[in-house]
Amino acid sequence: MSGICGICEQGRELSTRNLAPMLDALTLPGEQERQEHASRSIALGVARRWDFQRVADLNGVSVAADADLVDFDPLAQALSISTAEAASAPVAELIARLYLQRGVDFLGLLHGGFSLALWDEKTQQLILGIDRIGVKSLYWRREGDRLLFASRVGGIRAIQRDPVDVNPTAILQFLLFSAVPAPISSDQGTEKLRPGTFLTFRSGIVVEHQYWDLEYPESDDQSVSHWSQELREGMRAAVHRHLDGCEQTTTGCYLSGGTDSSSVVAFASERHKPARSFSIAFEESGFSEIEFARTAAAAFHTDHSEKFLTPQDASNALDKIIAYYDEPFANSSAIGSYYCAVLAREKGVGTLLAGDGGDELFGGNERYATDKRFALYYSLPKWLRRGLIEPVVSLLPQDGSKLSLPRKYVRRANIPNPRRILSYGFFLSMPPEEIFEDGFLQQVGTQNWLGVPEEHFRRVRASSELNRILYLDVKMTLADNDLRKVSGTAELAGVNVRYPLLDDRLAELSGRIPVALKLRGFEKRYIFKQAMKDILPRKVLYKKKHGFGVPLAQWLLQEPRMRELVGDLMHDPHTRQRGYFRAGFVERLMNLHKEQPNFYGEIVWYLVALELWHRKHLGQSRETVHAT
Repeated sequence: MSGICGICEQGRELSTRNLAPMLDALTLPGEQERQEHASRSIALGVARRWDFQRVADLNGVSVAADADLVDFDPLAQALSISTAEAASAPVAELIARLYLQRGVDFLGLLHGGFSLALWDEKTQQLILGIDRIGVKSLYWRREGDRLLFASRVGGIRAIQRDPVDVNPTAILQFLLFSAVPAPISSDQGTEKLRPGTFLTFRSGIVVEHQYWDLEYPESDDQSVSHWSQELREGMRAAVHRHLDGCEQTTTGCYLSGGTDSSSVVAFASERHKPARSFSIAFEESGFSEIEFARTAAAAFHTDHSEKFLTPQDASNALDKIIAYYDEPFANSSAIGSYYCAVLAREKGVGTLLAGDGGDELFGGNERYATDKRFALYYSLPKWLRRGLIEPVVSLLPQDGSKLSLPRKYVRRANIPNPRRILSYGFFLSMPPEEIFEDGFLQQVGTQNWLGVPEEHFRRVRASSELNRILYLDVKMTLADNDLRKVSGTAELAGVNVRYPLLDDRLAELSGRIPVALKLRGFEKRYIFKQAMKDILPRKVLYKKKHGFGVPLAQWLLQEPRMRELVGDLMHDPHTRQRGYFRAGFVERLMNLHKEQPNFYGEIVWYLVALELWHRKHLGQSRETVHAT
């Protein structure tokens, strides 16, 4: 583990010793390298794994930075130095210099993934910030006159004075989305920064500011040739930017065989000859896509490595993955991502390029096309819908027969987004009273379960429904979930990750592309395919989406250790006494998992991951909480 941490308490003399528990919580066994700075009112620390994690103190400005920056040109221009000088400068010192020159506006000059803390001695102000997309995380907690912050919530737990109490709202959100969305955290009273924001703490007042957000000022230009060329060159430039400073021998690419990772490999192959690619595969039919990865690897002549995963591999990785994520996290494809990063590390690779982002920027998920079919209902005149169609379909049965389908269609079409597109979720499709204990429902309520996605949906600057959904997925599917999965498992394996398809310049380009070119009719990511049709093999470009999914639902039933783990946990009185689920629900879910493994297995995993999190993280933290 690695990252930044600190304590800000105005007027108090702080020592680097105050940071020791926080840094211990950010460090994996065997890692020792750290940097610290402390003075009156501030203590900053970095648990270091990579060179871009630094502490600096310059002319009354102290900085702790975890900043894997790309494109140093704007920084060099701002400081009137060469790009080479900017790229070679210690990153925390560079940030301090930028702040002295530009004030908080310096954040707009930073490209890449970063989290940072900056203390201005002159103004007695603390600034906490993270990157535009949310590649990095930063948690914070207010305790009286002091503010604690860390890249991981466990760093704050290590020194907080208050008892570590579970946030019931976070548990519910985890069950809905398999991760805890920002600004919520799993710990009551602790929050995390949202992408593109910074926080100021001065004279006891905390204020959150937004310095960047993804917007959708769609162009009126519907030219396919224009936008396909713009997108192709935008992706090429983004991949090349993210390769700057990277050595061919120690840099590689995840390669699932999908269009996104294959596109990254394609453009990386223009710089690195050969580019290095890494894939995982499975024996289980319906999960392995190794043939597509091999097709892409052959097309671009990569130095390709692959590993077939077994149920035993998954079982062996569970303890490590659960221990790493100090908030509840149940994205099961973390197992595949972890072993792909392990494979790369074993081959001498220290940096991987990931393909995440293409679906969410350019309309590649099947549910976008599915939702459009329901949205079409509202293209009919209101008098026709309300005066004829709905009275007629109300006479149809609700028994699951084919005759009931029109009634189901109208019912779902009448659900406003984002509730409609999220309504397929298991915990949103059943009456809450059948799942949760009364006490838990009293804590979380029954009405505002989708408050986080609805807030994203309201605030986005977009005129089309599809772009609102894409924005929601950038914030939640990516920042809250998939990036946590890929970055976290890679760090666990000792690898750094960059996301060229989430380059902010490319994201801004996606906002200008007309929505009709993202989803043309019901063809997903139309303009992306047009951009890449002369580059990617047709077999890869038009394949069905898959990714690094793993057959965990089957393994939970078949692999002896995992099957025993599930049984022991779900029947353990300690699990039942958490007060979340009705006993009857757990038993019913276990039986449904046996009947339909692939459908219910993920939900079983949510419950297992939640209980393992309780035991691994909260049990220990309650024993080690102390004042500092």
